[in-house]
Amino acid sequence: MTLIWLIPALGITQIIGWGSLHYSLAVLAAPIRADLGFSEFVIFGAFSVGLLISGTTAPYAGRWIDRHGGRRIMATGSIVAATALLIVASAQSTPSYLLGWMLAGAAMAMCLYDSAFATLHQIAPQHFRRAVSSLTLFGGFASTVFWPLANSLAANWGWRETLVLFAGLHLLVCLPIYLGLLPAATGVLASPGVASGSVSKLTADKRYLWLAGGFALATFVFGALSAFVITALVSRGFSMDEAVWIAALIGPMQVTGRIIEWALAPRIPASRAGIAALSLMVLAVLLLSAMQDSILVGCLFAAAYGFANGVLTIVRGTVPAELFGAERQGALLGGLARPALLSMAVAPALVGGLLRAGLPMSTALVLLAAIAAAALGCFMRAVQRKPCGGTRYRIPPPPAV
Repeated sequence: MTLIWLIPALGITQIIGWGSLHYSLAVLAAPIRADLGFSEFVIFGAFSVGLLISGTTAPYAGRWIDRHGGRRIMATGSIVAATALLIVASAQSTPSYLLGWMLAGAAMAMCLYDSAFATLHQIAPQHFRRAVSSLTLFGGFASTVFWPLANSLAANWGWRETLVLFAGLHLLVCLPIYLGLLPAATGVLASPGVASGSVSKLTADKRYLWLAGGFALATFVFGALSAFVITALVSRGFSMDEAVWIAALIGPMQVTGRIIEWALAPRIPASRAGIAALSLMVLAVLLLSAMQDSILVGCLFAAAYGFANGVLTIVRGTVPAELFGAERQGALLGGLARPALLSMAVAPALVGGLLRAGLPMSTALVLLAAIAAAALGCFMRAVQRKPCGGTRYRIPPPPAV
């Protein structure tokens, strides 16, 4: 299977996975609330629990991929995702609704970006960075496709029927792609002798700890702003219509950033792309905290924030291989995903709690800017620090594909 066919096929699965499991709730929350009478705390709290489950299980999914390849774990993820969406669709009470999102969190760990990245690294390590960049171009359209799709389906059919349809997409589209196109076992890490190795040497490396800290802090900022960016823009003096219009620019800029990264990948190390992305994130939050009803500054914020978010997704998948080499990429990416996903899960609740307690939005934005700067500092320590003991992890020759 060549990457020419595999990347678009996996891209479709990422659009469906991210769109149904991550983005659709923003649109379906209102009809769910109207039908079941749940509070926003229950509706989005269950989703946060799902993200916590995803962060907890991500390392285990990565280790499975190291040992057996991505085919079985990602196919299982499709089945779990469909089951989760069907449970949510049939929910009549808080426990069943919560159970559905807990299963959805497990499915996220098995079939979204981190598992796809680890699988691509096994299939084509020599083209890994370009493959990751190409895949995220598809994933960047998940919200663009699923927000209007979910809204239209819910308005015409109902939110339960919408989720049933999304479950069908996992079974009828994603599952056949995983079973039909992914090799049963692939890559340099498929042999038991290598795959069974512990990642303890890497996790003891301070570069790993700095990198994990940088990613966790960055995703905290992204998680908080994903929930409160409209509120923050309104607090800066924009009308609701203006705030929505400015926020709508973020998605296209994510894709633009990924296109630029894809074009520059052969000439710029992934670590430098990460420094640029995190620097833009700091700039974006500073612009948001300083702007006062300026459309131009608002557009600059959306451009910088979207670019940073789009490129950082690629950086999370490619910098670990650049720093540590090819060994145990599944476990490595899964281990790095755990603190990042946990951070993303708690960020909206923590920031929302502080705002409800009386913290001014302007102060909250300054705190987020400081966290963004700390993320940049951690990342720079990780990529500029020498390997422990002078050891460099080397990428072995690629296997025949």
